Amino acid sequence: MININLVKANFIKSLTSKMSKNEILSIWDNWVLVEVLGLTKLDYIINQNISIDSNQNLIINRLKTHLLDNNPIQYFFGYSYFKNLKITVDSNVLIPRIETEELVDIALSKLGNKKYNGIDVGTGSGCISIILKKKIKLNMYGVDFSQDVLDIAKINANYHNVDVKFKLFNILKLEGCALLPNFDFIISNPPYVLKSEVPLDSNIYSEPTSSIFVSEDNPLIFYNAICVFAQKKLKKSGIMFFEINPIFHKDLIILFRRYNYTNIETRKDFFGKKRFIIVSS
Repeated sequence: MININLVKANFIKSLTSKMSKNEILSIWDNWVLVEVLGLTKLDYIINQNISIDSNQNLIINRLKTHLLDNNPIQYFFGYSYFKNLKITVDSNVLIPRIETEELVDIALSKLGNKKYNGIDVGTGSGCISIILKKKIKLNMYGVDFSQDVLDIAKINANYHNVDVKFKLFNILKLEGCALLPNFDFIISNPPYVLKSEVPLDSNIYSEPTSSIFVSEDNPLIFYNAICVFAQKKLKKSGIMFFEINPIFHKDLIILFRRYNYTNIETRKDFFGKKRFIIVSS
């Protein structure tokens, strides 16, 4: 048995070359204490004499190695949290971000109590579809181009006991579009990051790059494809909710106007960046 303070000190020392002390302490408080040791931060504050057994210490050492190898902590545990829902993740799917929680909140604030047909384009882990299905009445579809991705999304939907219709569908090709119904809304957090924005040593490269990055010469490719899809499948009264890269905000406004959308609303994220656009006719 090892005193928790000795383990914590070693944990911090081992990771200081990789991340800031605040990042390390956040991992300690939110993951090591809670997920490995089954404690709350208050438990630790009250009792500084907690002992850690050899198996727990082994897990913590494995976690240090995982982090030093530049891997996201969520892939170590195999899950993340999205609006307090436990979401299974692996290297096939993007780790849910807090910004995307804001996207969901915006959609919920705009949608009323009637029953909708909704579609989540690029569903990934299924987190957006699942939380919307739990909160409002709707027939929810989640589409992605990868069956491996959809397998994870289905695991999450089953875990949370919600019925989401996950379909293999490539928004860039639109094959099988006719098999989908018409929708009242589209929601999407598509790839929008340029590699030039991200340091080469970022652990974001451990996530599926096809879910994150777009090419410098066609960065709006997914938004354009969704607009083409919307011309076919979004009802006249329909609405679209997008998470965006703030650097493309003006270009996206031009794009949406080109498709004759006249109601375009921008929302800022908690950092004050133009992160979301709501589009309707």
